Amino acid sequence: GEAYGDSVPLLNIMAEDMSAYLYQDRAIVHESKDQFGIFARLSQWSRQALSPGEIPPAIHEALRRMQVNRPRPTTVEIPVDVFRAEGEVTTLAAETHKRPRGDPHDLERAAALLARAERPLLWAGGGVIAAGAWQELRALAEALDIPVLLTASGRGAMSDDHPLVIGNHATQGPVKRLLERADLMLAVGATFGYLPTARWTLPIPKRLIHIDLDPAQPGKNYPVEIGIHADAKHALRALLSALGGAPSSNHDAWVDDARAARQAVEMDLAQRAPLEWGLLQTLRRALPREAVITADPHLLGYWARSHLPIYEPRTWLHDLAFGTLGYAYPVALGAKLGAPDLPVVALSGDGGFLFTGQELATAVKYGLRVPVVIFNDSAYGAIKEDFLRDYGRAYEVDLVNPDFVAYAESFGAKGFRATPETLGATLEQALRADGPSVIDVRVTLRRPLAVA
Repeated sequence: GEAYGDSVPLLNIMAEDMSAYLYQDRAIVHESKDQFGIFARLSQWSRQALSPGEIPPAIHEALRRMQVNRPRPTTVEIPVDVFRAEGEVTTLAAETHKRPRGDPHDLERAAALLARAERPLLWAGGGVIAAGAWQELRALAEALDIPVLLTASGRGAMSDDHPLVIGNHATQGPVKRLLERADLMLAVGATFGYLPTARWTLPIPKRLIHIDLDPAQPGKNYPVEIGIHADAKHALRALLSALGGAPSSNHDAWVDDARAARQAVEMDLAQRAPLEWGLLQTLRRALPREAVITADPHLLGYWARSHLPIYEPRTWLHDLAFGTLGYAYPVALGAKLGAPDLPVVALSGDGGFLFTGQELATAVKYGLRVPVVIFNDSAYGAIKEDFLRDYGRAYEVDLVNPDFVAYAESFGAKGFRATPETLGATLEQALRADGPSVIDVRVTLRRPLAVA
């Protein structure tokens, strides 16, 4: 479900009981009522392979779908007796599949609108990251001098310290007022979902150009003037080509207004939530620009979605669709295996870490130098805050935690205790450690007023 909602191209090959006993409810070990049906509803495409010859074409099609369509999971179910069986199979050669490039006429129209706009905005989502289109995004923004909003999944598509980047602040007052004044928006690889639009109340400009690999997205949540079914990289390149050297409107005053809006948001946060703001700045100073950061949906993680500076693409990994507790640590280990030369750190709450903390065994086994920072309030803090706000009391949200330092050491990892004041130095020490580590930070945090 998380992979489906977050557009992750995950190939799920799953075993099933012997094919002769499928759907019979005869108390077979590991039998479920309809395993295939459950996973089919969480996949963009699914297939059962009931003979050896059906396996290669099923895998081939599963991979093709993830390359051509919106990158979402595919499922191939294979009963255990089919895994063991022998038979004639035809292997299929790997193919390079073409993604849609967009209607040339629509792209020309879009370029003309962009060139004439006086107060345009760019809205970049996770589709820019998935398409590897961050260089094209930056080139277009700089060519037209357009301020850039980034969704939570689009963070890193342009660096947070780029002068045109507003960041993931669309739901904040100063940026909402900027949206009200905009005369055009180009949205690329974004869904305009529930959280980024404050339940679809954001004043998205009526003159909206929406580019997406999923043809169902343009016009789904906000009406569009031009909807373009295209891969983000292809479409952005086409827009750059269509614009050529044509001069655009002078946007200097508009860009200044966008910078002022972002600065107002950041100044307000620093004054209103100095503890949370200070922790985010401490983390960022301790981490190299290229560090990969993963985060659970914990209290500081909610702040980090918008306010932790991200500088490089594919260095911010956060579960957005389901908000799955326990996400940060195993994903950090996977990131380290995939990019062993990059620093990787996981940010987690204490409740979330208890879901998957046993993966310390994996980290120690493979010598993965990945610190996990646990922001420990001995509770499911976000849920507790919701209960107290909505009902005046909290129920079954306080936790009896282990000693996380001793827990780490029992696996053979390093354990550290830190305070908000010592966190930066402790994290730097953990990044130098020879192997995995756990940093236990005892702190009580608040939830942000708006999560985007």
